[in-house]
Amino acid sequence: MNTRGRSLDVETVGQAVVPVAGSTVLLTAAFLGILALLTNRATGFADRFPYYVLLMAVGFVVALFLLERPTLEGTQILVATLGLTLTTFVVVTLAGEGITFAIKHPDEVLVSNLIMYLVSAALIASGLVFWSVRHWREYATYVR
Repeated sequence: MNTRGRSLDVETVGQAVVPVAGSTVLLTAAFLGILALLTNRATGFADRFPYYVLLMAVGFVVALFLLERPTLEGTQILVATLGLTLTTFVVVTLAGEGITFAIKHPDEVLVSNLIMYLVSAALIASGLVFWSVRHWREYATYVR
């Protein structure tokens, strides 16, 4: 049994696989983006940057509308929206640069063992993010 009283069945595992796999791919691309930016191999970054800013603005509006609830104060909604917007901007920018780097330099990405380390780090980060999202309230209470 897991913490919510459900047995660990195929449906429960299936519901976890898609978000974990998706976030692992996204984070792997973001890690590649960090590598591209740190090694000055992100050619054309300035040309792509306005698109990342546009995606950030779309993320802001979407988050604002999705988080709007009559039971929440405006400041709570705005702080959460700003956090989600910043996260969206960073992840989209880094993942975009990582995908661009992988397309331009597939030999460096796929042939080396580097991709295995990045996928492993992204998988661990995905697990930590999902745990954090589910348990942030109890952690915040513990820290206080």
